[in-house]
Amino acid sequence: FSEDISNLDKRTIINTFNNVATACAECERLYMTPIPLLYTRHTLKFLTLWMAFMPFAFYDVFATSWNHTGMIPAICIICFLFFGIEEIAVSLEEPFSILPLNELVEEFQENAQETIEWMEEEHQASTKEAPMGIDN
Repeated sequence: FSEDISNLDKRTIINTFNNVATACAECERLYMTPIPLLYTRHTLKFLTLWMAFMPFAFYDVFATSWNHTGMIPAICIICFLFFGIEEIAVSLEEPFSILPLNELVEEFQENAQETIEWMEEEHQASTKEAPMGIDN
């Protein structure tokens, strides 16, 4: 970094900071947009009702097993999988609770501060080296 930073590089840095600020604003907008609680409740109620009637759908499928005993573990596995998918979907509705955003923001602030300090040092160094007046 011994060379002076060009205007193109300065513009690139400023554009990068603007892009990050825009992305942060979009994340904030997403975070502040509420997911309707009714949607989550309705999905869970529908899934529970569907799973409650699952044994009736599997009754003929397991007719060959003694007293339909194979149906119980099959329905337990299916319930476990579907309710697991539903729980994952609820977690993905609010991704900011599972992402390490605080660490990312702190690292970004440190990098931005280092860049600002470096630019100020380069500016001070370039003003010290530049002559104040031109003698003929």
